[in-house]
Amino acid sequence: MIRKVILVLICSVVSSCTNDNTVTNNTPEKLFYKGMDLSFQSELESYNLDYKDQNGNSINLLDYVTSKGTNLIRLRLWHTPENGHNSLEKVKLYALKIKASGADFLLDIHYSDTWADPGNQEPPNDWKGMSSTEIKNVLYRYTKQVVKELKDQGTTPAIVQIGNETNSGFLWNFGKVWNEFNNNWPFYVELSNECYKAIKEVDNNIKTMIHIAGVTDTKIFFEKVEENNGNYDIIGLSYYPQFHGKNLIEIQNNINLLASTFNKDILLTEVSYPFTLDWNDNANNFIGDESQILTEFPSTPNGQKRFLEWVIKVLKEIPDNKGIGFCYWAPDWVAFSGNETTSTKGSSWENQCLFDFDHNALPAIEIFTDN
Repeated sequence: MIRKVILVLICSVVSSCTNDNTVTNNTPEKLFYKGMDLSFQSELESYNLDYKDQNGNSINLLDYVTSKGTNLIRLRLWHTPENGHNSLEKVKLYALKIKASGADFLLDIHYSDTWADPGNQEPPNDWKGMSSTEIKNVLYRYTKQVVKELKDQGTTPAIVQIGNETNSGFLWNFGKVWNEFNNNWPFYVELSNECYKAIKEVDNNIKTMIHIAGVTDTKIFFEKVEENNGNYDIIGLSYYPQFHGKNLIEIQNNINLLASTFNKDILLTEVSYPFTLDWNDNANNFIGDESQILTEFPSTPNGQKRFLEWVIKVLKEIPDNKGIGFCYWAPDWVAFSGNETTSTKGSSWENQCLFDFDHNALPAIEIFTDN
């Protein structure tokens, strides 16, 4: 009798017991994100493009990819975009569709009126000429307003990025940490922390992410953030082999080092791979040569799929379950006949989409279901 009581107490404190007296772990499994950046959809939807499944049947893109296992949708936000795309209004409208699809939502705030990346971090025009104190205040208010409006309409993001590919800081020159601004880390982190505070004040359950491009030499960046008491929840990384390295062992080791050094979850926030080196429009593609890809994975539909399988394997092997997923960038940016910059004369990405030149889903879509 005493032995039975002891067993019951152990089970109630440590875990749960099944009917056959087996002790099982009650800790819920961490969600692994299989995401897509669909920031172009707000524009592309107006052209009624005929996306198709692998059998050539017409589909609704968002419904299809979520039915195949996509559980995270990323949207970029520009402050006052010249063409209206990626505005808060457009993001809010598409966020409602994401909510209805059942996927989680990743908000990518660029803190710019246009593309922000390591070589371009222009502040919104409305913020230029401000003092350091003014930029801190407006940054806090803007971030809080954006997140609150999304929460108020029932589309609270699961994750919010504090800037996009901020290797060189953001809001130049206020938060620049590059070249002559190499000693500006304290103020960059101060600005980033204002964003963190604003997000958490709206909803403490939202995870915040600092996102930089590349995998090698990233430890130095996050050491500087930590030295200056930076607040964030997730390390976000972009990995494009042509820019960020082709030694697969080194890539994996660097990702593992980041996770173990800073005890943070890792999200591969941007990743893609070509299914061909051919083209389907009149624009130069970002990838068009064998020298830009990995020898382990040819530029074929199956090579694209195998690359993503490798990505998932690397993430799932990060120690302590710190790899929380990936987000495929612009799987939908196909070439088509139209008049805008994303049309036949402007897509530089159609050979890296997850849809072929006839807009049929490629084999890589299967990894969203199988993993």
